[in-house]
Amino acid sequence: MKSIKKRMSRCPSCGEKISIGENPKIGQYILCSICDEEVEIINLDPIVLDLIYVPDESGYAIDEFEFWDKDWKGM
Repeated sequence: MKSIKKRMSRCPSCGEKISIGENPKIGQYILCSICDEEVEIINLDPIVLDLIYVPDESGYAIDEFEFWDKDWKGM
């Protein structure tokens, strides 16, 4: 009987453990069952997950730190 090796990593959004499966691939999307965030495998050894890059309606990436920087520049 062949043993199945489960690979695990943590969701970058909520920190919950996510089962990766037997043959993960870089660029593969996985859904976190706890927070419903879709994450992407960006490294295999060790397995690293990251939030998926989603451009806003204008086609530019939404950068939360850009807004943070604007608030702090006035201080």
